Amino acid sequence: MTIDPRALDFDVTALLAELTDATEQLIGSAEQLDDEAVREPSTLPGWSRGHLLTHIARNADGLRNLLEWAMTGERHDMYPDRETRDADIETGATRTAGQLAADLREASRRFVEAAARITSEQWTVKVERRGGGPQPASKIPWWRLEEVLIHHVDLNTGFSPAHWPVQFTGPTLEMSAERFTDPAYGAIAATPFRLYAEDTARNCAVACDPMDKDHPLVRGPEAALLAWMLGRSDGDGLTVEPFDALPTLPAWM
Repeated sequence: MTIDPRALDFDVTALLAELTDATEQLIGSAEQLDDEAVREPSTLPGWSRGHLLTHIARNADGLRNLLEWAMTGERHDMYPDRETRDADIETGATRTAGQLAADLREASRRFVEAAARITSEQWTVKVERRGGGPQPASKIPWWRLEEVLIHHVDLNTGFSPAHWPVQFTGPTLEMSAERFTDPAYGAIAATPFRLYAEDTARNCAVACDPMDKDHPLVRGPEAALLAWMLGRSDGDGLTVEPFDALPTLPAWM
């Protein structure tokens, strides 16, 4: 069984358990911050830790709207519009550390409780978020896991890509390569290249066949490759064959 929603042996119960564990770790980090610390910058340009924690909480509510879509069959977008989303983040960022952590915990709880009510048939209902086109609802918990694990790194409290679980890094590396290949996401890589994770022997590629040796090969530990693909690393520790320079990546969406 796997937590990868693309796989035939996908286990949504196991995915939700992994999400619960990752969320508790994130909340634990948030609860260690005081009012001064939440005003300090996250690693995301222009956002304080308060902005980031508010965004993660509102993302839980937005993905819960997609769960509602799957349950009812009626369209429920993640957010009313981009302007409302951004205004909510700006307003929420001014709260105290205690309020931010409590909001994150409650929003995360609401998401998990909604996910627990989804039936096996409802997980197959197609929903849609910005970019990527219609997707089965079974991907919603994975999207939340991405949000929690990636933004935990952005919170800049000592949690790093090295802490990402291998059951997350492998599928996410493959999905990242797919996103930089598929025009539906609007972020096509300018140069095709291949990826090889030295610790897991995972092969994947952006805009080419993983076995096509006519294109550069970027290699290194799986978590380091993923951190670079997600814009959370400058690629330090990775090697490129036969060229020296790392390929230029589109901005992560």
